Amino acid sequence: MTDVDQTALESLLVADFGRGSSRAYLLEDVGGSFRFVAKAEHRTTGDLPYEDISQGWKTLVRQLEWITGRSLSERERMQTPQLVGGDGVDGFLITSSLGEPIRIAILEAGQTPVTAPVMDALRRVNARTFFTAAPTARKDNGWSASQADALHTFQPEMVLIIVGGGAQDAVPRLVQLAKQVGMIGSVSRAIVIADGAVQEQSMASLGGKIKARAISPVVRQPQDIANEIEREVGEAFQARLQTSDFELIAGEAMRAPISRAHAVDLVNRFIARAFHRNVLTIGIDDGVHGHWANHDGGTLATLPQIDLTAQITGLSGREVAEAVCWLPFEATEDDLITWVLNRSVRPWTIAEHQRDIAIEQALTRQVARRAVAEIARTFPMAQTSTDLVIGGPALARWNQPGAAALVLLDSVDVVPNNGVVDLALDPDGLMAVTGVVGTADPTLASSLFEYDALLHLGSAVIIGGQGADGDLACRGEIHFDNGEMAQISVNSGSIEVVPLRTGQSATIVLRPERKFSVGGNPTGKTVTLAEERKITGGLVGVIIDARPRTLASGTPRAQKVRQWLESVNGIRSGATVRTFN
Repeated sequence: MTDVDQTALESLLVADFGRGSSRAYLLEDVGGSFRFVAKAEHRTTGDLPYEDISQGWKTLVRQLEWITGRSLSERERMQTPQLVGGDGVDGFLITSSLGEPIRIAILEAGQTPVTAPVMDALRRVNARTFFTAAPTARKDNGWSASQADALHTFQPEMVLIIVGGGAQDAVPRLVQLAKQVGMIGSVSRAIVIADGAVQEQSMASLGGKIKARAISPVVRQPQDIANEIEREVGEAFQARLQTSDFELIAGEAMRAPISRAHAVDLVNRFIARAFHRNVLTIGIDDGVHGHWANHDGGTLATLPQIDLTAQITGLSGREVAEAVCWLPFEATEDDLITWVLNRSVRPWTIAEHQRDIAIEQALTRQVARRAVAEIARTFPMAQTSTDLVIGGPALARWNQPGAAALVLLDSVDVVPNNGVVDLALDPDGLMAVTGVVGTADPTLASSLFEYDALLHLGSAVIIGGQGADGDLACRGEIHFDNGEMAQISVNSGSIEVVPLRTGQSATIVLRPERKFSVGGNPTGKTVTLAEERKITGGLVGVIIDARPRTLASGTPRAQKVRQWLESVNGIRSGATVRTFN
């Protein structure tokens, strides 16, 4: 790695290497603020016919040079530090999602406080997990055989055996399964977290071909054990990246590369702490990642086997079939399955026709909801407390802010406690860039985030309650700062949007009907959103959402979805605006 004087950082080049496509970002001090200047994007050249990521990287650098009219490299190496004339940069950083995730099987028996922090730690690294807990009932009911078959399919590279209290009946089954794992052939290392005779049994069951070690949960604290496993898995993943072509590029960087998911998670937690928000970020790029944080902490859910960007992978048949409920036109489950199969064998296809875009949006809802469900396993109250939802670059590629806002709303699909959810996009992938910049200089990262990272779509007010479709759910007014007022009337099962553009703010008075409420407030209670709760505008405006929860019906409802899309896209509106005298 290259040593750079951090006090002199006035420009940075950041590489974001992905399995499908890679990006290069030029960042620079502009008028005393660290800003995003230019971005280049190109297919990653790690696979055939190139098998050398440096080829694509050189193309990215040349694109940036052409865009900015300045030289960034000299003799195929980065030109550092930046020259007086403007050529070169002061530093170079890398974030990456290259490489397949480490496959880890977690076998548990009994009750133990170790499993939860270990699972949380594995979500922060590029790992794919298989979890199973040995039953304590007298009868096995075929558990060992079914889990052995599933593990053979999963092909784990690493095994964690975790044994806690009350595991007398479960341990023999766990040991039997561990013996099966030892014969798979794909496992190279294992960690046994147990004590006493159970530790010895578990170690012996793995056989002599697997590099195994033991950790005592009596001697070590659960969080210490989780941190150690996180470091080990992270180092294993970094070793997987150390191909000769990647090492050549990484050798010029100021810091060791960090994973894209980790970089985004750093920024997600920063937003929660700095702005006192409960924030959820959903990214779909080289896997699906869900990040949730509040001022006390957060969690990360990773589904690296699922993707919708360069190619479609990892979707279950049920998820594809149920996506018909999000389509604004009539289609059967077979139609959707056929579309997915055709797309999966044609990677790099870009949706251009509105029908194809609508199908992409429907599938995006499905995988985003799956990521949110994973987060809910760790933090059951995360959805209802969320007040800011951010979508990654995949949601910006449709160039439909209203549709992107609707996808984010449908992904959370709950009535939030305070009734309001702000919606935003990270259209250029700058959250990952900000995260890796923060490892070098947090001040520069803060400036970059403040000015360039997010695009505010608007605020959504969620009306809860039960009523017949079409019944009046809520009335109210939006009082703009310029003296105008918008009158609102929204029916159950509908969405209405009041235009409130970026930079504008307003006070909202909502009067729900007897069976309806604003967020977690009592039914029928009038709510005024003012002062600290004042609404700010965005590209879409203020969304008043009175649809029933849960939204996933599994059955086609093309006309309703079409009405929702027309509302958020500004084609139809139920709000009338008049000016106070």
